[in-house]
Amino acid sequence: MHKQEAQGAHRLPEGYERCPKLDPVREAPDAFGRVRALVAVLHGPDGCPWDGAQTNESLLKPLLEETYEYIDAVETDDRDNMREELGDMLLQSVFQAQVCSEDPEDPFDLDEVCDRLVDKLITRHPQVFASDDGTSRALGADETLALWERMKQREKRRASVLDGISKAQGALPRAAKVVSRVGKSQRADELDAAFDAPSALMHDHADRILRIVREAARDGVDIERDLRMRLREVETAVAAIEASHADDATATAAMHGGAEGDDDADQ
Repeated sequence: MHKQEAQGAHRLPEGYERCPKLDPVREAPDAFGRVRALVAVLHGPDGCPWDGAQTNESLLKPLLEETYEYIDAVETDDRDNMREELGDMLLQSVFQAQVCSEDPEDPFDLDEVCDRLVDKLITRHPQVFASDDGTSRALGADETLALWERMKQREKRRASVLDGISKAQGALPRAAKVVSRVGKSQRADELDAAFDAPSALMHDHADRILRIVREAARDGVDIERDLRMRLREVETAVAAIEASHADDATATAAMHGGAEGDDDADQ
């Protein structure tokens, strides 16, 4: 069924085949078009009251939650859940774009978003797409990543290698990003000294964490992913210990209950 739907032979859920509000969905040219059409209906004046009340800001929490749920599905190799969560992530992108298209002061739609994405992917891959003069050369993976960063910094006119790092993310992924940006900089040796700058903190716990993040980066380790994986192992161990105690408590209760029953029988 999934393969048929992916190839375009989509059927609306049973009982909804003749709903007139779903005409735009039925008439959409492809699967992505159906998603866009459905979101437009839900967010429209005759759609869902909750969907219609959402803003870009109110949708940030579900956007973050769905992203983490997809990460969890990938890292636990849950293929069925990956299908579900990837769809939820797509929904968040389409929903955000739908809200943006209705902004009275600076509207833009998903077509503009897609066109900008296409342009960005082309200009950041000059080693793949030869320029008009036809000059290009093969690059390795590390060179390609470094080129991507340079092109991004040039396009965004960034004065600092740290420009654009979100301060809204957690401290650990932010630290990993700062370490990564510094390490990829053409002035990496000079900028690396910033980690040894004096701190106003009363203890060195944060510096110890930063040292671990930097060591992980040098070893090619995704420290946040490793920490998530390790936490899963700890959570599994905690659940096993709790289950063991629960089994012991059940066995003890059963034993005491049986003993009391024997005493009653003797009487």
